[in-house]
Amino acid sequence: MRGFLLLRAKKMTNAVTALPITSKASAALVTNLIAIPAAAKVYGIYGYNSKAGAQFIQLHDSATLPADTAVPVFNMTVPATSNFSIDFGFHGMDFVNGVVVCNSSTAPTKTIGSADCQFFVRLTPNY
Repeated sequence: MRGFLLLRAKKMTNAVTALPITSKASAALVTNLIAIPAAAKVYGIYGYNSKAGAQFIQLHDSATLPADTAVPVFNMTVPATSNFSIDFGFHGMDFVNGVVVCNSSTAPTKTIGSADCQFFVRLTPNY
């Protein structure tokens, strides 16, 4: 008689807890938006630049608005009077201290501009 190997199927569960994706938006034209003053994962940023010239949109890992000359963790150039967006994909971008988005007249460091941007941030707070 030949031997048989009996495999017992074990029910596997890959339970994934869904974290709520929330959003924070500026109600008017502003220079900055403190999206969340705590650790979070950012999935996307959308907005509008009403300025007649190009400027930089910066992300800072901070719970409060950093001082001018602070170095951003992410920086993008946006054209004059235009909409802008950045999608960080399925995995998002992690922030340890908080999420601040602002405009700047310089790329390498923060030099706050005038109140001429609207911001919308999609994120998940880290629990």
